[in-house]
Amino acid sequence: MSDIHKKGNVMERISDFVENRLAPPLIRISNIRYLQTLQKTFIVFMPYMILGATATLVLNLGGLFAEGTGLGMPEVAATINGIIDVIRPGLTQLVFISINLMALLTAILNAYYLGEYYHKNYDKKVNAIVCAIAGLIGFLCFIDFTTLSENFDWPAYILGAPSLFTAILISIVTVEIYRYLVHKNITIKMPNGVTQMVADAFTSLIPITVIMIICAFVGRNIEGFNLMTIFNDLSSHLVVAGSGPVAQFFAFFLDRIFWFVGLHGSNIVGSIMTPIWESMAASNLAAFAAGQDIPYLFSSIWVNAYVRLSVFPIALLCVISSVKRFKVLGKLSIVGTVFNIAEPIMYGLPMVLNPLMFVPWVIGFCVMFIWNAILISIGIEPPIVANVVWTMPVPLMAFIGSGFKISAMIISLINFVIIFFIFLPFFKVMERQELKAELAVQQEMDMQGDDTSPQIENNQ
Repeated sequence: MSDIHKKGNVMERISDFVENRLAPPLIRISNIRYLQTLQKTFIVFMPYMILGATATLVLNLGGLFAEGTGLGMPEVAATINGIIDVIRPGLTQLVFISINLMALLTAILNAYYLGEYYHKNYDKKVNAIVCAIAGLIGFLCFIDFTTLSENFDWPAYILGAPSLFTAILISIVTVEIYRYLVHKNITIKMPNGVTQMVADAFTSLIPITVIMIICAFVGRNIEGFNLMTIFNDLSSHLVVAGSGPVAQFFAFFLDRIFWFVGLHGSNIVGSIMTPIWESMAASNLAAFAAGQDIPYLFSSIWVNAYVRLSVFPIALLCVISSVKRFKVLGKLSIVGTVFNIAEPIMYGLPMVLNPLMFVPWVIGFCVMFIWNAILISIGIEPPIVANVVWTMPVPLMAFIGSGFKISAMIISLINFVIIFFIFLPFFKVMERQELKAELAVQQEMDMQGDDTSPQIENNQ
């Protein structure tokens, strides 16, 4: 048997194992209504995430050439920044109205899709638009408007990704309250002659009033209670600070978990670990300059250069996919992934809350951590001694951060290949499911066409 056939058989066996053993329980989990509505929400985010990610990339373009964290070409950096400064306000606004509004949009969209789910499957009286408004109002009830400036200066952590979990929770709770009251007919009933729009408005009056009162008093009338702060603190306290491989591995594991559920894992983990990471980076750079051994091997910049990498391999899988949606997503996002912009893939594929992606995203990346920890411990992998701007393409980041070691770039590229093959069998399972769904939709459209054609002939 040829090597090609052997490789094909191995991949088929792996794919069959994932599809027949691992996938079924994960698919059952994915059928939970809250996960279904969240995936719809994140898919709707896709164009806005691409827009915000592209604006972020352009804003940070000068950093690739900056002194200290870039290619060391300050003149080039100054020229680029001078050009960008002309359009910086507009680019910054694009980031604010996309990525920095993620939590607010989630509260609205997730409530809408959950209401739509209940309307289709349980109770026709549930109105999806009313659910969206309930999610919006419920979320706003937990914001302290008295601390805002005259210009409504809402920090990104309130409306953006850090409050995403809070927004999801509030959207679900508000819709469940609304659905329960409507289902129990705790509403104002209008006579039959009233138009549907007016009837719907009065039907939602009591449920929306109850939601507003509960959220307003829970959100702002309990002294010392701030739901967003509580959730952020709980997330942060899960991280164990430390510079050793065990603590850093645990921090990275939490980073993957947080990202999987839609939270910005890097920000959450970094809120506690950044002081330690910065101290480690400064000590490593000083030791490198003095020609001494590098004291901290498992730094955050080491994780970025060798372990975390970027989602470029996943974007590449999308580009070569047979699924039209995946292919379009891959073409739109692949350039951004080269510069470590992950949001389009995370929320557009989606990776977030996608049970099929849990194993490669969490377990696969943790295996990458262990693999690189072994390489650096035995001296094969060069330590990263200099901080590099986060939008630097990862192989170049490893090359510069290691003090211009070619071996660092080679290992980083090899790790890209490993990540590609870790995700490949799981992606293939998801691809097969999408192709079946596309085929079913096409067959349904063909059947509808066949049903209508005789009617058209008779009319003629």
